[in-house]
Amino acid sequence: MMGVVKLQFSPRTAPSEADVPDVLVPALAALRDCSTSLDILQLIDMLPDRLLPYLAWAASRRRYIPHRNIQVLIKCCGDVMLERALGRHRLRQLKTRYPVSEPFKAL
Repeated sequence: MMGVVKLQFSPRTAPSEADVPDVLVPALAALRDCSTSLDILQLIDMLPDRLLPYLAWAASRRRYIPHRNIQVLIKCCGDVMLERALGRHRLRQLKTRYPVSEPFKAL
């Protein structure tokens, strides 16, 4: 008799792309220079949507970027985009470190 092989479905929870784009360094510098939420929204409009989750992750690892800028960026990306690009584990780390407060929920 032959052995029975069972295949089980497991949803993907890992990041979809391991490499970080080269345009991340200028985007980090531009995010650091933003002084208001409007400046951050203008920056987000100029950047490709695919870059935003990686920018949020890289910005969360830098100490020189203001906490508020990262919160606005995370809120603008949304949970679905962040989870698809970074994975559940990194999304949980971002949401734990940068919780979205009440004024940002209406953004």
